[in-house]
Amino acid sequence: MDQTPKKFSIVKFLKALSREIIVPIILALVVIQYVIQAFQIPSGSMEDSLHTGDFLLGLKFTYGSPIPFSNQHFPGYTKPKPGDVVIFRYPGEPEYPDNNPARYTHLFNALMFGNYYWDHEPEEGQPHLVHYADGPKDYIKRCVGVSGDTLAVHKGKLFINGVRQDSLPGRGKWTASFRTKSSPRDEREEFVIPSVGDTLDIASQSLERLWWVRSIIQQENPDSRVELDITLLKDGVEDNNYEFENFRVPVESERGMLLNAMFTRNRIVLQQRLTQGDTVGAPMNFSYFRELSRIGFLPLIDPHMKGGFSRQVSYVSFEGSVLGDLEGNVAMLNAPAAPADSAVADSSADSLAVASVESAPDSAAPAGHHFEIRRRLLVDGKPIESYVVKTPLFFMMGDNRDNSADSRYWGFVNLRNIRAKAFVIYFSFENDDQAFSLGNPFTWWRIPFRIRWSRIGKIIPLID
Repeated sequence: MDQTPKKFSIVKFLKALSREIIVPIILALVVIQYVIQAFQIPSGSMEDSLHTGDFLLGLKFTYGSPIPFSNQHFPGYTKPKPGDVVIFRYPGEPEYPDNNPARYTHLFNALMFGNYYWDHEPEEGQPHLVHYADGPKDYIKRCVGVSGDTLAVHKGKLFINGVRQDSLPGRGKWTASFRTKSSPRDEREEFVIPSVGDTLDIASQSLERLWWVRSIIQQENPDSRVELDITLLKDGVEDNNYEFENFRVPVESERGMLLNAMFTRNRIVLQQRLTQGDTVGAPMNFSYFRELSRIGFLPLIDPHMKGGFSRQVSYVSFEGSVLGDLEGNVAMLNAPAAPADSAVADSSADSLAVASVESAPDSAAPAGHHFEIRRRLLVDGKPIESYVVKTPLFFMMGDNRDNSADSRYWGFVNLRNIRAKAFVIYFSFENDDQAFSLGNPFTWWRIPFRIRWSRIGKIIPLID
């Protein structure tokens, strides 16, 4: 038997390396890029169809896989239909840091570690590398309407093309006993989902609906800067620093950012618990709303932070219902003696967010003054008077109808933002009480008892 050791061959080594490591990695990257989308359910908005802690796979090619290094997609073999559970990019956050595609270049998506960008114009002392760890976020909801459908929400019930939907899809639930007209969750006047080729007139939109139009344009033009510019006119003269003496806001979950700003600015300490449906009032400056509507989000990390290998960015979105509150408060300035309901009705049929805002004597404008909000929609700094829809639009809602931040709040999802069709649950882990901690070995014994074995392998379209 020949015991002569074989000579090392670089060719054989490279072949083995390619066969065992490089080829599998390339195939895995191809599958991740074109075939599947992994997703973890982070909240209860889809309960009881999907649970917090479900890990699922979505099929990218169903609606069209992304084309690398571009904002385009390969054609899919179908489009989202009512009833589909869809993974999509949340339209309420900037796709580029600071919503500035001219300044930043997307380098790569590090999957669970977020996205990395190159900053071409960093401030002095800042690195060029920017880490967008938690965004742009992916959401999962159920498609309930497509372009051309007529939708409405009354007392939390969805109406599609005039028909009330009394049964919820999947294992959805509708549990609230208290309804309010001030929340998009409960009330949305009838509207039509725009279709490809429809022209959206800027001047005819309420402020809140104009926010939805802004979102459509931003989704369809990701490399452009889209801004909503609002100006307060007092007797025809700009007064963007006008101070509302008693700006009235209904207490709703989607008003959290505005309420926090109001309390912080005025150093208000609550002496009693606020409940949904209450109305609070305090001084607020118009400039707060003007700035928010222009940028559309707030940075959660100081954008001027210096040092480090990379600069971290993170954002929270601005909800358009706040613009409805603004419109209603301006209407009350012009009609201080009118009942609250009529003031709200005159402001805009779409501005349902202000339905519970009450008029008050100290919110009245000085006699003889007239206030109005001038609005402009800017694309790359240039105002537009109308916009033609380019791609299909979809309306998304969570199956847990009383606890879902969805299209009722932030508007339509564009086909370009669709990532995948949810397909199968490959793992499920229950840890709502945080009794298990990966960093605490003494809790690892809980793992087998926290796995939801019965959910593994469930086909999502078949859950009912």
